[in-house]
Amino acid sequence: MKVQKFNEFFKKAGQFQLAHRIQFLIGIALFTIVACSALPRLKLSGNEEEWFDDWDTIKISQDRFEEKFGADDSVMALIEAEDVFDPEVLTAIDKIGKRLEAEVPYANRVTSLTALSLPVGTEEGFEIQNPLEDFSIMDYSQEELREKKEFIMSRDSLLNVLVSDDCKETWIVLSLEDYEEPMTDAMKKIQPPAEKIFNDPEFKSEKFTIKPTGMSYTEYEETMVTEEQIKTRIFAGFIVMLLCLIFFVRSLRGVIVPVIATVGAIGSVLGINSWIGIVGNDQMLMLPVLLAMALSVGYSIHYINAFRLHFRRTGKRKESVLLAVEESGWPIFFTVVTTVAGMISFLFADIRPLRWVGGISAAAVFAVYVYVIILIPIFMSFGKDSLPAKNFQAQEGATRADLQMEKYGNSVIKTRFFVIVASVIILVGMIPGIFRTKVNMDYTEMMGERTPFVARLLSILKGKLGSQYSYNVMIEYDEADALKSYDVMRRIDGLSEKLGSLDSTKVSGGKPRVTSVTKIIKEMNRTLNSDEPSFYALPEDDDLLTQELFLYEISGGDDLFDWVSQDYSSTYIHIEMSGYDATTIVSDLEKVKAWSAEAFPDARVNVVGEVVNYAIMNGKLVWGELKSFVGSFVIILLLMAIAFSSLHVSLIAMIPNVAPVIMIGGVMGYFGISLDMITMTVMPMILGIAVDDTIHFTNHIKYYFEKGCSYKDAVLTSYREIGKTMGMTTVILCSMFLVITSSTMNCLCRLGYLSVIGLASALIADYTLTPVLVLLTKPFGKEKEAK
Repeated sequence: MKVQKFNEFFKKAGQFQLAHRIQFLIGIALFTIVACSALPRLKLSGNEEEWFDDWDTIKISQDRFEEKFGADDSVMALIEAEDVFDPEVLTAIDKIGKRLEAEVPYANRVTSLTALSLPVGTEEGFEIQNPLEDFSIMDYSQEELREKKEFIMSRDSLLNVLVSDDCKETWIVLSLEDYEEPMTDAMKKIQPPAEKIFNDPEFKSEKFTIKPTGMSYTEYEETMVTEEQIKTRIFAGFIVMLLCLIFFVRSLRGVIVPVIATVGAIGSVLGINSWIGIVGNDQMLMLPVLLAMALSVGYSIHYINAFRLHFRRTGKRKESVLLAVEESGWPIFFTVVTTVAGMISFLFADIRPLRWVGGISAAAVFAVYVYVIILIPIFMSFGKDSLPAKNFQAQEGATRADLQMEKYGNSVIKTRFFVIVASVIILVGMIPGIFRTKVNMDYTEMMGERTPFVARLLSILKGKLGSQYSYNVMIEYDEADALKSYDVMRRIDGLSEKLGSLDSTKVSGGKPRVTSVTKIIKEMNRTLNSDEPSFYALPEDDDLLTQELFLYEISGGDDLFDWVSQDYSSTYIHIEMSGYDATTIVSDLEKVKAWSAEAFPDARVNVVGEVVNYAIMNGKLVWGELKSFVGSFVIILLLMAIAFSSLHVSLIAMIPNVAPVIMIGGVMGYFGISLDMITMTVMPMILGIAVDDTIHFTNHIKYYFEKGCSYKDAVLTSYREIGKTMGMTTVILCSMFLVITSSTMNCLCRLGYLSVIGLASALIADYTLTPVLVLLTKPFGKEKEAK
């Protein structure tokens, strides 16, 4: 299909638009007002329950766990001191614990050095005591404190679990009740009062430091940091957009109209999102907004530069507008379609936030195009005509920069074989890096140590007691009292020992951080046998085991039913992790499932916890990235084949667009940049954007070739007429993404510079590979003989 036919269609559309320009302006104004009226109802969420299509399946085990054992969440604080048994430190621990229980919503019970439930031997057997109960109001002598310290430090169930063996670290743990609302809502109630307590001047001391953590606590901090980063980057992006317009357009009308188009398009898309009732993702919002701003400027500059070129030639305003629409309307529309296709490819992913960002980005790109195609021609048509610019007549309206681009194009043509060889060498060198890329959903690594709360979490991880990630192995029997069996407890203990041998399990003081109900039973058994350390073991008789469990229950202990269900049919093993390495944890979780199934063929065994969700996410990211990229590639390839009426031409045109994707993959692999929720958006997005310049360039070459030019002349004319504009739009896009690189969040920073690398390499490929491939393959047929 000839380009001229498309151009004639857009010229007629432009004539109709200018003939009814007032009606068009009124219509788009009314549409914008109605769409934006729903913006106050816009809902954004970062709830992990919205990540997966099969979340209901994934969540069944987690819900059952919380139903039996309460929320798998707590507010925690690591206390570091020279000696955590110092009276001043213990007083603070006691006061903090009491305030947490009293002031934090969903508070259940505090566990700390001053809030323990330990079996202590008596003449009748044992009783449950809290050795340092009400420390802040009790007057303990030094001797009493020393004895109680020795007793606590002699408990295997506490050593290097609640308190470190060097007495320099200890935990305050506030367990939370099951939420009656999503965690995204609950954390807003839980974190602020807890933070207020931890930061109270009363607890500022040179003798100790407080380092808070906990899932809801840190999730709230992450949300606040993300919101602040997104707001500041969007504002900075808007300023960059204005500066780019002022620098490149240098016209009040040329600055104001793209700004109106950008704000109107973004507001309308988000407003319609609210009207439909779709809940967006707060962490992904920045991408469609920045993309819309950048592309709005890019599309506007294409029209404005085309208008200026013809206005310098003719001096007639409306005629120049129509010529600009005729010349630029089809290639811009087609670039919009391919960019939308790149964004829609995210719909192939099995992760809901990615699907949302793909859909909303596609809608934003199309909306920006609609606003630009309506507003730019109309506003440029207002005003007086003028005389043609005499100093541009000899070069047919070309500027000095345009002529320099033509000269550069001539040098590319002369060195075309070098261009091919150099391109092949660079791209082949990047391919091994792609296979080095790893998937990692560790949010401490994604957020980065420059973020204050992440730096605190990493400092906790370096300590003896510190851990950030954990998971639970839940064991369920159908029969009540099934756990009152030595054989079952023996198997729980054996599985715990195996789990402690995994590479991902945290080890403190030589002891794996694996906890289960067996530790309580062992402590009871030891207490009932004159506190002899050798009796820190499971009783090997079912009746004796049942008696000890009954004794603990009637003695008022608080801990037992944290670990077993009321009917003794279910329990769990809690495993703390040393860190998060995607490859290791995925491998370890497979071992956990196999070992658990082997140990308990007579029970239902499930692995639950946040880290399990991340492990599932790893697989979905790899598969989602592959499906998104392949989907994007195939859709764009087919669209180009339809537009150019040739699969041959579309395949040639795709070569320069695959090059930036290979560059991004290679850079990620060689520089150790992980694939995560944010970075996985880069490749399909860049493929959708990179093809824009290829379409403009290829379309221009085909247009002039159809007018009778040779391939060489068509290429050089295209360099002269749109080469500068291609560079300008890429500079604008790169400037917008460079804004993100100033973020303290690693994932956003990486999104920024990977996008810049992709966009820059795409421009270089279009300046070099695209014209060379056209000259070598002659995809539009034979050249016409000169008459």
